[in-house]
Amino acid sequence: MRLNMKKTIYCPDITCESCVKVLTKQFQNRKGVQSFFIGNSAIDVDYNPEIIKEEDLLKLIHEKGYRASFSVFGRASFSERAKDFMTNKEKYALEYKMLTYAAASFLLLFAPQFLIWHIFFNHDPATLTKYIWWVFYLNLSVVTIGAAIWHYHAYKAQITHMIGMMVGMTIGMVSGLLVGTLVGATNGMFMGTLVGLLFGVTIGALNGKCCGIMGIMEGMMAGVMGGTMGPMISLMMKYDYLLLFMPLFMLVNMIILWGLSYMLYEEVIEENPNVERKPLDFFTFFSFCFLATIILLAIMIFGYKSPLGIA
Repeated sequence: MRLNMKKTIYCPDITCESCVKVLTKQFQNRKGVQSFFIGNSAIDVDYNPEIIKEEDLLKLIHEKGYRASFSVFGRASFSERAKDFMTNKEKYALEYKMLTYAAASFLLLFAPQFLIWHIFFNHDPATLTKYIWWVFYLNLSVVTIGAAIWHYHAYKAQITHMIGMMVGMTIGMVSGLLVGTLVGATNGMFMGTLVGLLFGVTIGALNGKCCGIMGIMEGMMAGVMGGTMGPMISLMMKYDYLLLFMPLFMLVNMIILWGLSYMLYEEVIEENPNVERKPLDFFTFFSFCFLATIILLAIMIFGYKSPLGIA
């Protein structure tokens, strides 16, 4: 006598036809699975429990990086998440570490930069006046981008195609936009676009490659757009209160990257038993931020400047 059971597996990460194809391959011709139907955020499975256990059904889905449970996934509101974040520090240990690393790196970056200025530019006080705000925004940009990348790679887990593309697009776009705006302000359209585009495309491709060529392409396209639009913003506002605009511009882009980390935690990390935690140490994080700021600062000071450059 064949014993069949039916189960509904809730899988909120089913967002596109690609997800359906990936999961279909997991269940198709699987011993013990009599039939299945993949719907919107759930999978109905007819199976023989003597051949395949219900926890093995979940493993089939977890293997491809999708969350799965026999109960409906809850989604915390912003206020509930904020309260949980403030009271449950052990649960968000890596997120607190990310904020600590970012704040410490932002402050520490000024020390070697001031030393470099004192050694090479002390005879020219105008250099400090000319670049001080752009150095401030450069450090803030690099640390914010670095923190988002650090958080993304601190958790080792399978990433769905949709989320992988979102990561590549968001980081690529914001990276190109911020760097392009800063270099465009100090050096003009040509250098701003060149540096912003290369920076955004590289960052976007490296962080979107988790889902293959599709993620790489999306990350690169976003980097191209951000790197090109950034210098346009700085040059169009050249004589129209650019420095007054920068705080709001920086804040919005920082919120976008914070939102990316929020999304990753909620969509990939939370309630995922297969996540490993392997964060980079502070020295490595700071070293990358320091190297990036020194290279970009050297370009801003010594790189080619068109007549449209502000500094």
